[in-house]
Amino acid sequence: MTLQISLPLLELRSEAQGLITGYGAVFGGIDSYGDTILKGAFNASLAKHAASGSAPVLLWAHKMDSPIGRWTEMIEDARGLKVTGQINLRTAAGKEAFEHLRAGDVNGLSIGYNVPKGGSEYREGINFLKQIDLAEVSIVSVPADSAARISSVKGLAIKPVTVRGLEEALQEIGFSRREAKNIAAKGYGAISAPDTKSNELVAALTAASQLFTKA
Repeated sequence: MTLQISLPLLELRSEAQGLITGYGAVFGGIDSYGDTILKGAFNASLAKHAASGSAPVLLWAHKMDSPIGRWTEMIEDARGLKVTGQINLRTAAGKEAFEHLRAGDVNGLSIGYNVPKGGSEYREGINFLKQIDLAEVSIVSVPADSAARISSVKGLAIKPVTVRGLEEALQEIGFSRREAKNIAAKGYGAISAPDTKSNELVAALTAASQLFTKA
């Protein structure tokens, strides 16, 4: 029996893979539209989303037909709207977005919103946004607010899809060199009577066994 690897193992193994953090908006600056967001502007909208069990959408370049994951946390802190999201790597759009992020091609964030009546005040050429109904936060190449950026993209380095690459990847996640060689050659069933320390890793390989096909 030989093993044909259809996808890199580690790409689907790590829960942290595709996790992003950053600021969707920053308080006090003036964006390219002449808007400035005041502290507290998002509080009512975030509370409304929390009460209804909803969340602003994670999009690519404000395209409503192109969700690329979901925002898992949004809070106002002293600096602005801090966001944490999970890119959906099981979709073509999510994978493409993640590769751009990981390569550093893009790192901007931009918000899509409505301003309720009385939620803004225009004076001295600047539009002060006091209240915002937040609908979505997008990853963009050129953000209106230059300070609104992704600060962290979590992802494991993917080894080449070769036997040697698989051996190295297995050693990086905790298997011994001997175990890695056996698994690469014969499959995860090659480990006999794994110790307690290995149980979790073996379970992870079992869950990812769809990446292997018999030939």
